[in-house]
Amino acid sequence: MAPEILAYRVTKTFKKTVGLKDATVSAGKGISIILGPNGAGKSTLLRCMGGLYHPESGRIRVFGGDPYYDDAIRKRVSLLSDNYALYDKLSVLKNLMFFGRLYGNTDQETLDISKDILKRLNAYQFIDRKAGELSRGTKQKVAICRALLGSPDAFLLDEPTAFLDALSAEEVHIMLEEFAKDGKTIVYATQRLNEATRFKADIFVIKKGRISKKLGYGDLYGKVLKNAKVDIKLADAIDERVARKMPHFKSMKGSELAIIIRSYKDINESAKWLMDHGAYVIKIDYTEPMIEDMLAD
Repeated sequence: MAPEILAYRVTKTFKKTVGLKDATVSAGKGISIILGPNGAGKSTLLRCMGGLYHPESGRIRVFGGDPYYDDAIRKRVSLLSDNYALYDKLSVLKNLMFFGRLYGNTDQETLDISKDILKRLNAYQFIDRKAGELSRGTKQKVAICRALLGSPDAFLLDEPTAFLDALSAEEVHIMLEEFAKDGKTIVYATQRLNEATRFKADIFVIKKGRISKKLGYGDLYGKVLKNAKVDIKLADAIDERVARKMPHFKSMKGSELAIIIRSYKDINESAKWLMDHGAYVIKIDYTEPMIEDMLAD
Protein backbone atom coordinates (compact mmCIF):
# COMPACT_ATOMS: atom_id res chain seq x y z
CA MET A 1 0.00 0.00 0.00
CA ALA A 2 1.32 3.44 -0.95
CA PRO A 3 2.04 5.82 1.95
CA GLU A 4 -0.22 8.81 2.54
CA ILE A 5 2.79 11.13 2.31
CA LEU A 6 6.00 10.41 0.43
CA ALA A 7 9.10 12.53 0.01
CA TYR A 8 11.42 10.62 -2.31
CA ARG A 9 15.06 11.68 -2.74
CA VAL A 10 14.10 15.33 -2.31
CA THR A 11 16.72 18.02 -2.78
CA LYS A 12 15.97 21.66 -2.01
CA THR A 13 18.52 24.48 -2.08
CA PHE A 14 18.41 28.18 -1.22
CA LYS A 15 21.09 29.89 -3.30
CA LYS A 16 24.26 28.25 -1.96
CA THR A 17 22.61 26.70 1.08
CA VAL A 18 21.43 23.09 0.91
CA GLY A 19 18.15 22.66 2.76
CA LEU A 20 17.55 19.02 1.82
CA LYS A 21 19.75 16.49 0.02
CA ASP A 22 18.26 13.24 -1.32
CA ALA A 23 15.86 13.08 1.63
CA THR A 24 13.37 10.21 1.65
CA VAL A 25 10.52 9.95 4.15
CA SER A 26 7.26 7.99 3.99
CA ALA A 27 4.35 8.45 6.37
CA GLY A 28 1.17 6.44 6.62
CA LYS A 29 -1.86 7.02 8.80
CA GLY A 30 -0.93 7.76 12.38
CA ILE A 31 2.13 9.60 13.64
CA SER A 32 5.60 9.75 12.11
CA ILE A 33 8.48 11.67 13.67
CA ILE A 34 11.17 13.78 12.01
CA LEU A 35 13.98 14.16 14.55
CA GLY A 36 16.92 16.49 14.13
CA PRO A 37 18.75 19.51 15.54
CA ASN A 38 18.19 23.12 14.58
CA GLY A 39 19.11 23.72 10.95
CA ALA A 40 18.83 20.06 10.02
CA GLY A 41 16.13 20.63 7.36
CA LYS A 42 12.98 19.72 9.29
CA SER A 43 11.09 22.91 8.41
CA THR A 44 12.13 22.74 4.77
CA LEU A 45 10.94 19.15 4.51
CA LEU A 46 7.53 19.97 5.99
CA ARG A 47 7.12 22.94 3.66
CA CYS A 48 7.88 20.73 0.68
CA MET A 49 5.28 18.25 1.91
CA GLY A 50 2.79 21.10 2.34
CA GLY A 51 3.30 22.40 -1.19
CA LEU A 52 4.98 25.67 -0.20
CA TYR A 53 8.36 24.72 -1.67
CA HIS A 54 9.09 22.95 -4.93
CA PRO A 55 12.20 20.76 -4.77
CA GLU A 56 14.94 20.92 -7.38
CA SER A 57 14.90 17.15 -7.65
CA GLY A 58 13.02 14.19 -6.24
CA ARG A 59 9.29 14.13 -5.76
CA ILE A 60 6.62 14.82 -3.16
CA ARG A 61 3.37 12.89 -3.14
CA VAL A 62 0.54 13.57 -0.70
CA PHE A 63 -2.53 11.38 -1.06
CA GLY A 64 -1.22 10.44 -4.50
CA GLY A 65 -0.90 14.00 -5.81
CA ASP A 66 1.67 16.78 -5.95
CA PRO A 67 0.77 19.39 -3.30
CA TYR A 68 2.74 22.13 -5.05
CA TYR A 69 0.44 22.06 -8.09
CA ASP A 70 -2.78 20.58 -6.71
CA ASP A 71 -5.03 22.92 -4.70
CA ALA A 72 -7.32 20.04 -3.76
CA ILE A 73 -4.41 18.25 -2.07
CA ARG A 74 -3.33 21.35 -0.14
CA LYS A 75 -6.85 21.75 1.22
CA ARG A 76 -6.51 18.35 2.88
CA VAL A 77 -3.25 19.32 4.63
CA SER A 78 -2.63 21.66 7.55
CA LEU A 79 0.86 23.03 8.19
CA LEU A 80 1.89 24.41 11.57
CA SER A 81 5.12 26.17 10.70
CA ASP A 82 7.85 27.57 12.92
CA ASN A 83 6.16 30.97 12.93
CA TYR A 84 2.73 31.73 14.36
CA ALA A 85 1.00 32.91 11.14
CA LEU A 86 -1.21 35.26 13.15
CA TYR A 87 -2.12 38.91 12.63
CA ASP A 88 -0.84 40.79 15.68
CA LYS A 89 -3.34 43.66 15.45
CA LEU A 90 -6.36 41.34 15.38
CA SER A 91 -7.84 39.65 18.40
CA VAL A 92 -7.49 35.91 18.83
CA LEU A 93 -11.13 35.47 17.88
CA LYS A 94 -10.86 37.60 14.74
CA ASN A 95 -7.72 35.72 13.70
CA LEU A 96 -9.49 32.40 14.07
CA MET A 97 -12.64 33.62 12.33
CA PHE A 98 -10.53 34.83 9.40
CA PHE A 99 -8.74 31.51 9.00
CA GLY A 100 -11.91 29.55 9.65
CA ARG A 101 -13.57 31.25 6.68
CA LEU A 102 -10.57 30.38 4.51
CA TYR A 103 -11.08 26.75 5.54
CA GLY A 104 -14.76 27.00 4.58
CA ASN A 105 -16.13 26.92 8.13
CA THR A 106 -19.14 28.88 9.28
CA ASP A 107 -18.34 31.35 12.06
CA GLN A 108 -20.25 29.18 14.51
CA GLU A 109 -18.23 26.10 13.51
CA THR A 110 -15.01 28.05 14.01
CA LEU A 111 -16.18 29.32 17.39
CA ASP A 112 -17.17 25.83 18.56
CA ILE A 113 -13.87 24.27 17.46
CA SER A 114 -11.80 27.14 18.87
CA LYS A 115 -13.60 27.09 22.21
CA ASP A 116 -12.95 23.38 22.64
CA ILE A 117 -9.27 23.51 21.69
CA LEU A 118 -8.39 26.71 23.55
CA LYS A 119 -10.10 25.44 26.71
CA ARG A 120 -8.10 22.23 26.50
CA LEU A 121 -4.93 24.30 26.19
CA ASN A 122 -5.96 26.73 28.97
CA ALA A 123 -6.02 29.71 26.60
CA TYR A 124 -9.70 30.47 26.06
CA GLN A 125 -9.50 33.43 28.43
CA PHE A 126 -7.35 35.24 25.83
CA ILE A 127 -9.88 34.97 23.00
CA ASP A 128 -10.57 38.73 22.94
CA ARG A 129 -6.93 39.74 23.41
CA LYS A 130 -4.92 41.03 20.45
CA ALA A 131 -2.48 38.40 19.19
CA GLY A 132 0.42 40.84 19.43
CA GLU A 133 -0.12 41.17 23.17
CA LEU A 134 0.21 37.46 23.90
CA SER A 135 3.19 35.58 25.28
CA ARG A 136 5.06 33.20 22.98
CA GLY A 137 3.45 30.21 24.65
CA THR A 138 -0.07 31.56 24.29
CA LYS A 139 0.58 32.53 20.66
CA GLN A 140 1.69 28.96 20.06
CA LYS A 141 -1.57 27.67 21.53
CA VAL A 142 -3.58 29.93 19.22
CA ALA A 143 -1.46 28.85 16.24
CA ILE A 144 -2.19 25.20 17.09
CA CYS A 145 -5.89 26.01 17.23
CA ARG A 146 -5.64 27.76 13.86
CA ALA A 147 -3.95 24.70 12.34
CA LEU A 148 -6.75 22.41 13.55
CA LEU A 149 -9.68 24.48 12.29
CA GLY A 150 -10.01 22.91 8.87
CA SER A 151 -10.36 19.26 10.00
CA PRO A 152 -7.58 18.22 7.60
CA ASP A 153 -6.62 14.68 6.68
CA ALA A 154 -2.93 15.36 7.34
CA PHE A 155 -1.09 17.53 9.84
CA LEU A 156 2.46 18.76 9.28
CA LEU A 157 3.67 20.03 12.64
CA ASP A 158 6.93 21.90 13.12
CA GLU A 159 7.86 21.67 16.81
CA PRO A 160 4.28 22.29 17.94
CA THR A 161 5.06 22.24 21.66
CA ALA A 162 7.76 24.92 21.50
CA PHE A 163 7.25 27.43 24.34
CA LEU A 164 4.37 25.42 25.84
CA ASP A 165 4.16 24.50 29.50
CA ALA A 166 4.29 20.80 30.34
CA LEU A 167 0.53 20.38 30.85
CA SER A 168 -0.35 22.08 27.56
CA ALA A 169 2.31 20.10 25.70
CA GLU A 170 0.86 16.86 27.05
CA GLU A 171 -2.64 17.97 26.00
CA VAL A 172 -1.33 18.56 22.46
CA HIS A 173 0.15 15.05 22.48
CA ILE A 174 -3.18 13.61 23.60
CA MET A 175 -5.07 15.46 20.86
CA LEU A 176 -2.67 14.16 18.23
CA GLU A 177 -3.10 10.61 19.50
CA GLU A 178 -6.86 11.08 19.15
CA PHE A 179 -6.42 12.30 15.57
CA ALA A 180 -4.17 9.34 14.83
CA LYS A 181 -6.84 6.93 16.09
CA ASP A 182 -9.28 8.65 13.73
CA GLY A 183 -7.06 7.76 10.78
CA LYS A 184 -5.31 11.10 10.30
CA THR A 185 -1.74 11.33 9.01
CA ILE A 186 0.59 13.31 11.26
CA VAL A 187 4.20 14.25 10.53
CA TYR A 188 5.72 15.68 13.70
CA ALA A 189 9.09 17.46 13.55
CA THR A 190 11.03 17.86 16.78
CA GLN A 191 14.52 18.15 18.21
CA ARG A 192 13.44 16.77 21.58
CA LEU A 193 14.36 13.19 22.30
CA ASN A 194 11.55 12.70 24.82
CA GLU A 195 9.00 13.74 22.18
CA ALA A 196 10.56 11.49 19.58
CA THR A 197 9.79 8.48 21.78
CA ARG A 198 6.47 9.76 23.16
CA PHE A 199 4.29 8.25 20.42
CA LYS A 200 6.05 4.91 19.78
CA ALA A 201 6.18 5.94 16.12
CA ASP A 202 8.59 5.58 13.22
CA ILE A 203 11.44 8.07 13.62
CA PHE A 204 13.26 9.57 10.66
CA VAL A 205 16.56 11.07 11.76
CA ILE A 206 17.65 14.12 9.78
CA LYS A 207 21.01 15.87 9.86
CA LYS A 208 22.37 18.51 7.47
CA GLY A 209 19.45 17.97 5.12
CA ARG A 210 19.89 14.22 4.85
CA ILE A 211 17.78 11.46 6.34
CA SER A 212 20.52 9.44 7.99
CA LYS A 213 18.38 6.58 9.27
CA LYS A 214 14.94 5.33 10.20
CA LEU A 215 14.50 4.03 13.71
CA GLY A 216 11.90 2.57 15.99
CA TYR A 217 11.47 4.41 19.27
CA GLY A 218 13.13 1.54 21.13
CA ASP A 219 16.15 1.69 18.83
CA LEU A 220 16.51 5.40 19.48
CA TYR A 221 16.52 5.04 23.24
CA GLY A 222 18.99 2.22 22.99
CA LYS A 223 21.33 4.54 21.16
CA VAL A 224 20.66 7.54 23.38
CA LEU A 225 21.28 5.61 26.56
CA LYS A 226 24.58 4.18 25.45
CA ASN A 227 27.08 5.87 27.77
CA ALA A 228 24.49 8.48 28.78
CA LYS A 229 25.10 10.58 31.88
CA VAL A 230 22.39 10.68 34.54
CA ASP A 231 22.38 13.08 37.49
CA ILE A 232 20.92 11.99 40.83
CA LYS A 233 19.98 14.56 43.48
CA LEU A 234 19.88 13.43 47.10
CA ALA A 235 18.14 15.07 50.04
CA ASP A 236 21.45 15.07 51.93
CA ALA A 237 25.02 14.33 50.93
CA ILE A 238 26.51 10.94 51.73
CA ASP A 239 30.11 9.99 52.37
CA GLU A 240 31.95 10.09 49.02
CA ARG A 241 33.94 6.99 49.96
CA VAL A 242 30.64 5.16 50.21
CA ALA A 243 29.23 6.72 47.06
CA ARG A 244 32.21 5.59 44.99
CA LYS A 245 31.16 1.98 45.61
CA MET A 246 27.78 2.65 43.97
CA PRO A 247 27.21 0.86 40.64
CA HIS A 248 27.97 3.05 37.60
CA PHE A 249 29.42 5.89 39.72
CA LYS A 250 31.05 8.73 37.77
CA SER A 251 31.34 11.77 40.01
CA MET A 252 29.98 13.51 43.11
CA LYS A 253 29.54 17.13 44.18
CA GLY A 254 27.77 17.76 47.46
CA SER A 255 24.41 16.03 47.37
CA GLU A 256 24.53 15.52 43.59
CA LEU A 257 25.84 12.35 41.98
CA ALA A 258 26.43 11.42 38.37
CA ILE A 259 26.37 7.94 36.88
CA ILE A 260 27.10 6.57 33.41
CA ILE A 261 24.56 4.04 32.22
CA ARG A 262 23.98 1.54 29.44
CA SER A 263 20.24 1.01 29.97
CA TYR A 264 17.39 2.05 32.24
CA LYS A 265 18.12 -0.98 34.40
CA ASP A 266 21.34 0.72 35.45
CA ILE A 267 19.38 3.71 36.78
CA ASN A 268 17.19 1.47 38.90
CA GLU A 269 20.23 -0.41 40.16
CA SER A 270 22.02 2.77 41.26
CA ALA A 271 18.91 4.30 42.84
CA LYS A 272 18.15 1.09 44.76
CA TRP A 273 21.77 0.91 45.97
CA LEU A 274 21.54 4.46 47.30
CA MET A 275 18.29 3.81 49.13
CA ASP A 276 19.62 0.55 50.55
CA HIS A 277 22.50 2.60 51.99
CA GLY A 278 20.21 5.12 53.69
CA ALA A 279 20.17 7.86 51.05
CA TYR A 280 16.99 9.67 49.95
CA VAL A 281 16.72 10.17 46.18
CA ILE A 282 14.68 13.28 45.39
CA LYS A 283 15.43 13.83 41.69
CA ILE A 284 16.84 12.00 38.68
CA ASP A 285 17.80 13.97 35.56
CA TYR A 286 18.72 12.52 32.19
CA THR A 287 21.54 14.49 30.65
CA GLU A 288 21.23 12.88 27.27
CA PRO A 289 23.86 13.41 24.57
CA MET A 290 23.25 16.27 22.15
CA ILE A 291 21.36 15.17 19.04
CA GLU A 292 24.29 16.23 16.88
CA ASP A 293 26.58 13.77 18.67
CA MET A 294 23.94 11.07 18.85
CA LEU A 295 23.41 11.16 15.09
CA ALA A 296 27.07 10.80 14.23
CA ASP A 297 27.53 7.77 12.03
